[in-house]
Amino acid sequence: MVRTVYSPEYCLQYLEQYASKEIFVIGLILGQSTAARENVIHLARTPDEKSSESASEASYVSDKVETKTLLNVSEAWVADHAKHVTRMLPGGMFVQGIFITSDEDIFEEPNSFSKVKSIVNHIYKAMNTNQYMFGNCPNSNERFMLHMSTSTKVLTCKSIEVGAPAKSTVIKPVEWKFLPKAQQWQRLDCYYEFDDVYPVIVKKSGISVKQQFQQILESAHKTIESSIMFIDGELKDNSEVLEQLFKKKKPKTNSKSAQQELPKSMNVSLFVPFENSLPETVEYLECDGSIHFSGVVSSSVFMYPKATVSETIAAVKQDIIRSLASRFTMHCDALIDDNLLPEEKVCFNEPPRRVLVPVGALYLCDYLFPGEAPAEALLSVRELLDLKITEADVICDVETPADTSEFDALDRDASSEELLATPQEASQFMYITGICFAMFVLIVSIIIHYYDGIVKVLSKVLSK
Repeated sequence: MVRTVYSPEYCLQYLEQYASKEIFVIGLILGQSTAARENVIHLARTPDEKSSESASEASYVSDKVETKTLLNVSEAWVADHAKHVTRMLPGGMFVQGIFITSDEDIFEEPNSFSKVKSIVNHIYKAMNTNQYMFGNCPNSNERFMLHMSTSTKVLTCKSIEVGAPAKSTVIKPVEWKFLPKAQQWQRLDCYYEFDDVYPVIVKKSGISVKQQFQQILESAHKTIESSIMFIDGELKDNSEVLEQLFKKKKPKTNSKSAQQELPKSMNVSLFVPFENSLPETVEYLECDGSIHFSGVVSSSVFMYPKATVSETIAAVKQDIIRSLASRFTMHCDALIDDNLLPEEKVCFNEPPRRVLVPVGALYLCDYLFPGEAPAEALLSVRELLDLKITEADVICDVETPADTSEFDALDRDASSEELLATPQEASQFMYITGICFAMFVLIVSIIIHYYDGIVKVLSKVLSK
């Protein structure tokens, strides 16, 4: 059975735009794979690689010298582009393959086809380096290879199995359909709050911010995976379809438009079972410090309406962990000093916050560091997604900047820390107080004892 992929019609116009210029272009296919259907949401051209003499390896610029042939493409460069783009994707969406516009037939020319397979497999391996980024779709190991000829404008798509030995690689034809109307998506919004304290234990080799964040990610992943998801306040069966959930609640009406309309969004809540929130074993450790990890992650996931509840649950959980992994990576890359225990007794770290950017009928995301304006997101969207949007299109209020008032208070209190009694001083104070109290009781008892004798003697003298 031939696999069918659906994408918006503007993707065809996007391909024709570059094919008409008769230039070589390579880029990423972004989409969502569910049991019901394969949906592509966007095609993002990979920026041309700059020479090491003029820029750093991580820089992306789309208006430099064109890459002329497929054989000149760096697999690592395309894979790096895929890693950056994956950070911008909501949960449940992945890099599904690559597209190419060129004059040669990449499926017939042996060297070109070998190069394409190498690029796709390189992306797959690069995505496996960070398990919490969820770079690879867990449901399928197949990736798309879409080609449009610049001379004939013929479109051809095939799928390849990644991660398999070269000799056993299976190539399958794929039917690509463009939808004249915008694809409907079901939006699910979730706000997940973190408020945990993690111990900091410095070993002989030391510990860095990156290592500690990795431990937080591991803990958060276990907690979120064990959580139970409620949609609009109700526990749903995993086999139910999102579209059916709305129909059950929809009031009876004769309006055809009302029957076809999906709810703007569904609210998702994650609850952690009490037994899963406790550690398996309790260990008493001497810590060198602690990290108070606090904040709210805003999650907006877009699912195909015929997706199941189980697929939706996986997408929401992926989104929260992917967002944390993205922020931690960006934050650690921006640090000048990776030392976890600075000279200051209180240290405040604020990872970038999430903003939403429109792509077609749904939203992807970007991250802004403290002090950055929405204009910074425009640069990322242009370079990584090959899209032009305005500053007004960026939704910046899904997450608010961190409140540093509590940190400021802790910072002030740290300066007066030496005024407090140490544990040894406190125990000495209590010991001295105990001796004084015992002496007081002894004196009072002696006075009472002799008081009785004095009273008797006086009573005899007075009687005489």
